[in-house]
Amino acid sequence: MIQLANRLDCTGCSACANICGHNAIAMVADEEGFLQPQIDKEQCVECGLCAKSCPIVSSKSEIPSDKEKQTAYALISYEDRTVSSSGGAFSVFAKWILRQGGIVYGATIDDQLQVYHVGIDKLEDLGKLRGSKYIQSKIGNTYREAKDWLRKGRKVLYTGTPCQIAGLYGFLNGKKYEGSLYTLDLVCHGVPSQKGFDAYLDKIKKNCPGTGNIEAFRFRKFDSWDYRPAIKFTESKWKILKYADNAYMNAFFEGLTFRESCFRCNYCNTDRVGTFTIADFWGIGKHGHKFKRNVACGVSLVIDNYGIMPQLVENLNQYAYIEKRWMDEAVAEQTNLKHPMPRNEMRDNTVKDMIDPTISLKDFSKKYGLPYQNTIKSVLKEGVKTLIYNLGLYNLYKTLSYKFS
Repeated sequence: MIQLANRLDCTGCSACANICGHNAIAMVADEEGFLQPQIDKEQCVECGLCAKSCPIVSSKSEIPSDKEKQTAYALISYEDRTVSSSGGAFSVFAKWILRQGGIVYGATIDDQLQVYHVGIDKLEDLGKLRGSKYIQSKIGNTYREAKDWLRKGRKVLYTGTPCQIAGLYGFLNGKKYEGSLYTLDLVCHGVPSQKGFDAYLDKIKKNCPGTGNIEAFRFRKFDSWDYRPAIKFTESKWKILKYADNAYMNAFFEGLTFRESCFRCNYCNTDRVGTFTIADFWGIGKHGHKFKRNVACGVSLVIDNYGIMPQLVENLNQYAYIEKRWMDEAVAEQTNLKHPMPRNEMRDNTVKDMIDPTISLKDFSKKYGLPYQNTIKSVLKEGVKTLIYNLGLYNLYKTLSYKFS
């Protein structure tokens, strides 16, 4: 009898489903919307490949970073900083691969606001993969696709959460394809489900009658440190989400809607699995030597896990400013490079309550101690915050605080 990871430990990486040559494994959403492997016993021949590929029950995906060579870098894209999250590190690596005729895989969000992994081979499609999506993406068959491209001699860049990158290496039986396969693992806080996000959008729509259908959702702005999410309806302009309307991201930052495995994540440390680790470089210049570049639109942290950046930096320099920094500084304000988000006991019911159509966003927010209504204090606070953002004063503040800290 095949034994895969249990429901609480499974990360949903989909390595097992990708490696099954008999298509006996399907990734099926559980009651909270998180994908779990489901084995068709009639199709299964019990070859054991699925268990061997699983990062939780096998060690095949474990390609530990080389601590002696592990180095931190600050990166700021010359062209893509205002259209990418943070300093544009993903775009820089992606352009480098695409201009060599390679394939780039990452998470996209479609017109139906569904998040899934997809591969691109054209620079003009890069926009599909840019930007943060705070939802666990569906891997689909992209591990299989990436392997096919590698076998054909194409370079591949694969970006995802650490568990997804571990899933890819598990699927590849631990083979690194050095010089051809490059992976970017994200410093991840945790992942909510697509079902939870869909239910949230339905509740938002009820709160905004007469505005039409939801056209787009923005989890964060690209051109500043403004982290307020926004929504676009067909009959309205972009609307900044506040109070109860922002319940999804408020719950995210409290870790109330994450997959259960996120609270026991094996990758919330500096033992990374990707070729490189990327994130926002929080606190740059505050915990080491001064950083003299403008930080107003964000700076990317890039951790070189195997000491190969010196071989690539000459090529990457045409796309970005890259500066070597200290690992201690990189870790200083990155909580998820130290430990996973602690599990809140309220997590037992939060996802179910978000999905429940009878529970409003206001009731949800009130129940779980999240901002849910206007008060004189909150209105004044939001008004001042909006003014500061609109005048660009927050970017100026961040620049000066980093420069003179």
